[in-house]
Amino acid sequence: MKKIKVANPVVDIDGDEMTRIIWAWIKERLILPYLDITLEYYDLGMEHRDKTEDQVTIDAA
Repeated sequence: MKKIKVANPVVDIDGDEMTRIIWAWIKERLILPYLDITLEYYDLGMEHRDKTEDQVTIDAA
């Protein structure tokens, strides 16, 4: 099957705990098999926000 080309990058934001697991499942099964897409990844989990002093939150916005 030919993938649909997405012209612009899409922000991929990870959260904490179950949201991380659920989003990974959705992405792997429902998005990536069908779209030729560039994802800009941001980890907004608590540990990473603490490490970056919330700079990652500003960058993701």
